[in-house]
Amino acid sequence: MPLKNTTTRYGAVSKGLHWSMFVLIVYQYLGANVMTRLGRDASVLGMDQDTLYNWHKSIGLVVVTLALARLVWRRTTPLPEWSDALTPVERAITHRLETMLYALMFLLPASGYLFVTAGGYGIRLFGLHDLPDPVGRHETLAVLARAAHVALAYGAVVVVSWHVGLVLKKHVFERHRFLQRMLPGRD
Repeated sequence: MPLKNTTTRYGAVSKGLHWSMFVLIVYQYLGANVMTRLGRDASVLGMDQDTLYNWHKSIGLVVVTLALARLVWRRTTPLPEWSDALTPVERAITHRLETMLYALMFLLPASGYLFVTAGGYGIRLFGLHDLPDPVGRHETLAVLARAAHVALAYGAVVVVSWHVGLVLKKHVFERHRFLQRMLPGRD
């Protein structure tokens, strides 16, 4: 499999970045649902609520770093041509969804970062190192950032669902083998 995209397929770098983001976003969604519902004295897989929160914050920083790498890669590497399986309307929808996904890959971590720094919660990167807090405690900013983070998370569920739904529609129901272009190990 070539590293770069071809006119008909995504390359190994694009696929690696895509699926890494997918796994991390699913982890963030599931982790957020567990950590916000877990009791103070409870644990899941040996992790208490504080550990889960710190992992969520740490993975959020990884997500924004990978999002930046994805954006740079996308801007410097031509994309494959549109699949013939997509109608003009589906191409327009796909373009909008991708734009929204990129925005969410930056806005969700940014709003989460503002929430925890302005809220005075801090970030202990993977439980190993306390990161500096350049924002400082600011209660109003923390409240607004938390509300934005939650709203953006719900928005991400909708956008990701549309993205996955369109791919499955094309691949499973219309049998266009649409997913082959992005699956790892496929040429």
